[in-house]
Amino acid sequence: MNITETETYQPKKGELYAKLITPKRMLLFWDTSETAKSIFELYFGMRFDKLVPIVRIYDVTDIQFNGKNAHHYYEIVVPYQHGYWFVKGLAANRSYVAELGIYQSVNQFFPLLRSNCIQTPSFEDISAVMNHDLIQLQKYEETSPKWTDFVSTYSYYGESKNMEGNHE
Repeated sequence: MNITETETYQPKKGELYAKLITPKRMLLFWDTSETAKSIFELYFGMRFDKLVPIVRIYDVTDIQFNGKNAHHYYEIVVPYQHGYWFVKGLAANRSYVAELGIYQSVNQFFPLLRSNCIQTPSFEDISAVMNHDLIQLQKYEETSPKWTDFVSTYSYYGESKNMEGNHE
């Protein structure tokens, strides 16, 4: 999935989708249907805008994740209506799963959607990519732009005024 696909991606109903966009950053997409909001309001017995939408990021490296056995997790309050959120600060060579949920009470998290698992690259992979990018940048900076062959340093391009009256 390239950037243009990411920008126009619409998740399926009931889906939370995770996409790694840099070695330390992922993008989450979710469905923001009115039906889901209505169900939440009925289940919790309160207006949806009073509920606190949370994304939990679980580190599930080398385990079969069952919803409770992650190595650790952290939470981010997100605007549910946006339908997406960028998560940064991911560690190298780790596996992550995200859950979108609601806090019922202070310590009671109710998960609504779970994402696919993403894998961040190792430090070696990151440094190889960065090294390749640095080499490409150096090659680009060493070559002069081709348009300089067609520009004269003695040319003057100023604002044109009505010159017809000056020739008399």
